[in-house]
Amino acid sequence: MPPTPSPHDTVPDFIVERFADHSIEELREIARYAETLDQSENVPDYIVRAFAIQDDETRTVVAIYADELADSLEASNRAADEDESDGSDDDTRPGRTGGMFFG
Repeated sequence: MPPTPSPHDTVPDFIVERFADHSIEELREIARYAETLDQSENVPDYIVRAFAIQDDETRTVVAIYADELADSLEASNRAADEDESDGSDDDTRPGRTGGMFFG
């Protein structure tokens, strides 16, 4: 499992804490919004308000962190999917579910 990215020191703590509640898609939208401030992006109100008072550098590091966090979540999801589908849970030894009935 890949390590969780660490935010830059200038990323406000309340943003770091709230990012844990967002999906991969929402984090990607927040990153795009941080770079463009495009009002058509579907981002939470707290992000709009927070970015209104942040400088360009802070918005940039927030965008980077949001993208890195989304990448990390995607990698974790892929790893979990691979773990489930690798067949390692297919224990067919006698006495195990799916194994020989008489052992």
